[in-house]
Amino acid sequence: MTPKTLTSPPLPGNAPGAELSLLEEGARYALLQRLTPVLQHQIMGNFQSMDMIAVMMDRRLQSASPDLGSMRQDCDLLGSVSESAIKSVIDLLTWVHPKPAASQRFDAGVDECATLLFNEFKLKGFVIANEVSQVPAELSSRALRSVVSAALVCLSDESTAPATLTLRAQVFPDRIDLSIDLSPQERQQARMAMANGYRLLNWRDLELLAGAEAVGIARSDSGARLTFSLTSQHQGLPADRAGTR
Repeated sequence: MTPKTLTSPPLPGNAPGAELSLLEEGARYALLQRLTPVLQHQIMGNFQSMDMIAVMMDRRLQSASPDLGSMRQDCDLLGSVSESAIKSVIDLLTWVHPKPAASQRFDAGVDECATLLFNEFKLKGFVIANEVSQVPAELSSRALRSVVSAALVCLSDESTAPATLTLRAQVFPDRIDLSIDLSPQERQQARMAMANGYRLLNWRDLELLAGAEAVGIARSDSGARLTFSLTSQHQGLPADRAGTR
C-alpha cells in the first residue's frame, strides 16, 4: 500500500464560516444517525441482565418458603449489575453529548470504536480487525470517536462488496498514523445496505469531521490513513480545549 500525499481537509475557499459550521454540524448529525441504532442496542443490552435477575427473584418469591439467603444474594447482585449498567449507559451517552475536555488512550479509543461497530458491521458482511495495541498516548475522546468511527462507516459505505477493515497504527515522535485497509472477503456474499434508513456517509463528511478535530486524512490504495498530531503538550487535544482537562 502506498499512501497518497497527506493533506489537510480542503474547505471551499468562498464558503463563509457560518456555512462551514453548518456543513460540519450536518456531518456530525449524519454520523450520529448512523451510530444511534448501535448505541440503542448497547444501552438495551446493559439492562438485559437486570431483567433476568428480576425474573429469577420473582420466581423465588413465588415459592411457598422463599430462600431469604438467596434473595439477599440476588438483591446484592442486582445492585451491582444496575450500578455497572448505569455507568455504562452514562458513558455511551457521551457519544451523543461529548465532554469537551475528555481524553483517553489512543489504543483504547480505537478499540472502543471498533467494538461498538463490530456486530453491526458483521451483520452486513463486514469484519473489523483491530490490530492496534499498546499506544498509551492521550488524545481527545471526541476526535478519536468521531473521526475513527466516521472513517469506518464511510469506507464501508463506499465499498461495493463486503470486506475486512483492518486497523493498524504507527507511532512517531510527533504523530500517530492510523491506517484502515479494506480487503475483499474470501467468500463473496451479498452486500446489505448500511444506512439503516439514513443517508450514506461520504468522504466529504469525513473531511469535515477530521478538519474540525485537526486530524489529517488521506486516501490510500486500499483504504484511508488518519494522522493524529502529538506535537502539542496535550497530545492531540484540540486547541480550544488544551488546558482544561
